[in-house]
Amino acid sequence: MTSSTDTTRSFVGAPPSEVGARRAATRLRNLLRSNALFSTATGLAAVVAAGPVAEVLGVDQVWVVRVLGGSLVAFAGVVFVVSGMRTSQLQPASLFVSIGDLGWVAGTLAAFALGWLSTSGVAVMGATGVVVLGLGLAQLRARATMARAISGSDDDFDEAPPIEVVTFDRPASVTPEQLWPVMIDHELYAKLALNLTAAKGLTPDGLGFQRSCTDTAGRSWSETCTLWEPGRRFDVDVDTSDYPYPLARMQGSWRVEPNGPDGSTVGMTFAFQPRPGLRGRFFVAVMHLAFPPILKRIVRGWIRAAAAAAAAARTGPDTGTR
Repeated sequence: MTSSTDTTRSFVGAPPSEVGARRAATRLRNLLRSNALFSTATGLAAVVAAGPVAEVLGVDQVWVVRVLGGSLVAFAGVVFVVSGMRTSQLQPASLFVSIGDLGWVAGTLAAFALGWLSTSGVAVMGATGVVVLGLGLAQLRARATMARAISGSDDDFDEAPPIEVVTFDRPASVTPEQLWPVMIDHELYAKLALNLTAAKGLTPDGLGFQRSCTDTAGRSWSETCTLWEPGRRFDVDVDTSDYPYPLARMQGSWRVEPNGPDGSTVGMTFAFQPRPGLRGRFFVAVMHLAFPPILKRIVRGWIRAAAAAAAAARTGPDTGTR
């Protein structure tokens, strides 16, 4: 079993089978978090506005709606807890969550058949059932994918709290040789990352280089390069002892690969582990929502900068003549 205190291991530099398995587990965790969010929203609506909701549904007993809403909020809490379980516990627990989702759908169909709902109630509960069914089936598919991925790797994936992995890849119409210089431009990285105001190299680029980063609240931390493949990839490990976020571990990998004669694929991989407790769990859930737009902005900025530099190199210096 991998200890949560093992700070020497690289998770972004792990074999592809291991990275893929952690990505599959992370997808299942995010589906469960979406389930918890949807259940919380619908449950709170039923509790806070039980009267109007009962009227829309065509139910005479307001207390039934309120109890149902409270049950949904409790269910959401359980699902959120499941999303942060060890991987060995995640597989069986997520199955029970999906069974609960399918049970909700079956109950909704029974309510339709028994004529317990008004026309508007059928529409509302039908739409809710479609969402719940989609989440339940997506969780079952993600669980199966995770199980296959884990069976193909030698790691046990059973850290507590769990290591989660996010990847982002995008094709670019510039070559790796054109992209690499902008990818290792620390100042440009800080300009593109929405959560940063500064990034500065403290030592020359290469294996073991160090850089400091400062976020929008003025809080700083240091990062150390653990892998350096010039023109292709570099990995960093964040010193979380002074990290302003509730993460016990944070690692990043930036890479570029050829994609056709004049193109490339640029991407990033992040592996992170929340600190124990609710604050770390909630932060990771929010982090997953914030990551996609941040990573898209960074990669788009790199591609624009590389294309601009390539265009400037083709046209040559401006002599000022007409």
